[in-house]
Amino acid sequence: MVEQLNDAHASTGWLASSREAIAAMGDALSRFPVTVIFLFLMALQANAMVADIDLAPVWIPDSVRDEDLLLALLAAVFASFAATLLAQAWRLSALIASLLALLAGVAAFTVMWPTMADRTVEWAFLASLMALVPIAPFAGRGSGNAFWMFTARLAFAAALGLLAFVLFGGGISAILASLTHLFGIDIPSDLYQHIWASIGLFVAPLFGLGQTPRVFDEEPGGHEHDMMQRGMRALGDFAAVPLLIIYAVILHLYVAKIIVTGEVPQGQIGWLVLTYGSCIVAVLLLTKPFLDTARAPTRFFVRFWPLFLLVPLFLLFYALSLRVDAFGWTVQRYFLGLFGLVMLVLVVLQLVPRVRGDIRMIAGIPVLALLVGSFGPQGALDWSLSSQRERFLEIVRGEPEDVHTKAEALAVLRYLNGENAALDVAPDGFVQEDDESLYRQVARAWGLDPDNPVQRGRQGFSYNNPGTFAFALDGFDTAIQNAQFYRENDPTGGVTLPDGTVLRLLLKKNAVSLEPAEGTPTLFPIDTAKIIELSSQGDQPAVLRLEAHGRTILLIPGYLYARSDPETVLENFTGTVLLRSADWP
Repeated sequence: MVEQLNDAHASTGWLASSREAIAAMGDALSRFPVTVIFLFLMALQANAMVADIDLAPVWIPDSVRDEDLLLALLAAVFASFAATLLAQAWRLSALIASLLALLAGVAAFTVMWPTMADRTVEWAFLASLMALVPIAPFAGRGSGNAFWMFTARLAFAAALGLLAFVLFGGGISAILASLTHLFGIDIPSDLYQHIWASIGLFVAPLFGLGQTPRVFDEEPGGHEHDMMQRGMRALGDFAAVPLLIIYAVILHLYVAKIIVTGEVPQGQIGWLVLTYGSCIVAVLLLTKPFLDTARAPTRFFVRFWPLFLLVPLFLLFYALSLRVDAFGWTVQRYFLGLFGLVMLVLVVLQLVPRVRGDIRMIAGIPVLALLVGSFGPQGALDWSLSSQRERFLEIVRGEPEDVHTKAEALAVLRYLNGENAALDVAPDGFVQEDDESLYRQVARAWGLDPDNPVQRGRQGFSYNNPGTFAFALDGFDTAIQNAQFYRENDPTGGVTLPDGTVLRLLLKKNAVSLEPAEGTPTLFPIDTAKIIELSSQGDQPAVLRLEAHGRTILLIPGYLYARSDPETVLENFTGTVLLRSADWP
């Protein structure tokens, strides 16, 4: 009888839990209808990709990948979610909230769409939209403590969504696997992919959306506040703040060394300061509401943290100016400079009593800056391309004679070509041809040797093409797939051909060596100029035809890397090798 009651209670509990989960999803649909639509479209696109079905309209160019559509929909999800929370916090009507969410989602989709805005730094745009979600409801309203509490509850909702993803996906997959192992029912492998895609991109996010807090003005209080305060105080008093103080001392000592010795800052200084500033922001966001009763050193740091940033920011701007003067702006330098500017603004804002210590500002200003810098003419990519175009034209119009200056121009041209901007620096009257890469054509048009191997300041050359493409066999009858060539001093095994011949694959400087277990090895040289040319091709497919001692092989590189200091030397090669078995008796 007791067991029956326990079973009945367990069944009732399971049914109650199921009803709660369904209710949470229904709540998400009613509160965030536009976001749910974008989620559904994203899951639909992912399932179409699994089934190899093209859902894109015929008017979309072939150059647009399925992944581009997926990322654009993901941006729309974040933007519409943030817009809906903003409208709900301001108690706007459901109709206005939906219209605002739709407008934000379509705008974000457009910015991420390659044919509309091909100058978007995708990772920065998506990261800023995701970070904007908890910030949006507190634009022009609320308090710092309420913002902290809402963000904590939103993070908990996201964790529940992740847990739902693991439980639902793992549970259904386990059931299907059991049917296969226990009853011999054949389950198509694609079905598992469809399940994980549907749950990961629709069901689990829908469940997480349903857990989104409805209250925007709640602050930590009561027993919950006491528990959080103990944890956050411990984090600040005994871990984060002492480490940040030590880090600050090291940076200040390094600045003193520069002043005394007059030496130029070494590389990576900007990233060290970026790490330091980011840690300060993270500590303030995590612990600020709970440090009123912290130990004296922690209270001192939280109150006077801007003073700890002034010297590191000076160091960042000084090091950045040296790099920009020498090599122009790049995306990385743009975001480093933007970070320095944002931190300087935050420091200045601490002089304003009304916003001093407000973590909404400390979180919101960096996120908005990242969003603005991620796309458009003011964004990192356009800014960097403009700088590099000016740098290239300045070099070539000066008619450089020395090989290092010419190599510097080629390095800039290679960067522009990788961003599909090589045509922007072509000379007047330039006519593009189809039988050669644009990089080589523009280089020759300016009187530069595109195969110039001298690369001042360049660490190496790489080529990576994981894509799929077709090529002619041209009489070859044996393929070695996923071939990995190692340097001669590395431990290697052999590859057994269909006829039993064992070949050892080696790299010897700029050549690949095929060595039979019995017989003379054959060395196939690879021209240095070809290695450099491959590095400028981006992810375009490449086939290398190599001949030596009456033997011919084809190399289809998947990945290639060569270091260039002090000379260009091939370090790694992975790909497919085609050969004729008659050449290797």
